[in-house]
Amino acid sequence: MTETILVIEDNEDMRQNTSEILELASYNVITAANGKEGVDLARKNKPDLILCDIMMPELDGYGVLRALENAEKVNAIPFVFITAKAEKSDFRKGMDLGADDYLTKPFNGEDLLRVVGARIKKSKARDLVNASQVLNDFVSVSHSMEDFNVLSHERTIKKIRKRGVIFMEGNTSQYLYYIVSGKVKTFRSNEEGKELIRQIYKEGDFFGYISLLNNDSQHKESATAIEKSEIALIPKQDFYQLLYSSNDVSLRFLKVLTSKFYDLEEKLLKLAYNSARKKVAEALLFVKQKYTEEDTKPFPVYRENISAIAGISPESVSRNMKDFKVEGLIETFANGTVKILDQKRLENLKN
Repeated sequence: MTETILVIEDNEDMRQNTSEILELASYNVITAANGKEGVDLARKNKPDLILCDIMMPELDGYGVLRALENAEKVNAIPFVFITAKAEKSDFRKGMDLGADDYLTKPFNGEDLLRVVGARIKKSKARDLVNASQVLNDFVSVSHSMEDFNVLSHERTIKKIRKRGVIFMEGNTSQYLYYIVSGKVKTFRSNEEGKELIRQIYKEGDFFGYISLLNNDSQHKESATAIEKSEIALIPKQDFYQLLYSSNDVSLRFLKVLTSKFYDLEEKLLKLAYNSARKKVAEALLFVKQKYTEEDTKPFPVYRENISAIAGISPESVSRNMKDFKVEGLIETFANGTVKILDQKRLENLKN
């Protein structure tokens, strides 16, 4: 199969030269002279890779990336910026928005084909992994590739920036979500806008199935990315098809779900009766579990998330973490990470 490359470049000479090099390498090439035309062609043709200039009139490269990020079936296409700028700020902005790579003008044919080939190869490898990896909650639910293929067929992968919204409470429930990479939190907010984190999900986890199982049309909680993430969108019809296809599959999935509800109930009991000190300790251990299984490995801690998990003020979180540091329970670092020095003592703190 010949891969299709979309080249979005307002400079005619650059557009033609790039196109000719790619065609000589047996790629199918479509071109656009501006950002708006490029977005339309991407949605219509669904290319295998997009090469896009940054500085363009009407809609620049950043605008193209944002537009495609919000469009289903094209937001997972590898995206490479072409730019004459080499400042770190431009590269950082592009990476934060979800770009996969850069080509800095002037570039030669070897550089172009190397980047294009590497990105397409990586994309195919990721798709192969996604098509064969048994998803987390279904490890104990479905052991047959036939069941799994129902879920993996033509999945869209959406790139979410740090703190990016995946869905909000009240949004229409349309998908089962699977984390290809990154971390996601689900939470409820009160009338004052204060969050209570219900769960943190990591790579390999499903989420968003509560409303689907309840047959609700709206989400009862919100979900945002804790860090830059890739989320697979599985249409709810495919999820229903898997559950309805086998009573055994349905039963095993419900057992997994029941276990999660018991975990949530245990968390609510701790919120109700534990002291602030104990709540912060439990929250730290909960977050650590989502990042690493190594006892002494540092992991990122965001004060607002610990506050939202523990159900106490950020000030109380800071105060208790300072106490833990003085007591030799944890070590904090300037980059915002924490290392637990004595997990057993932290686990066995008294109210």
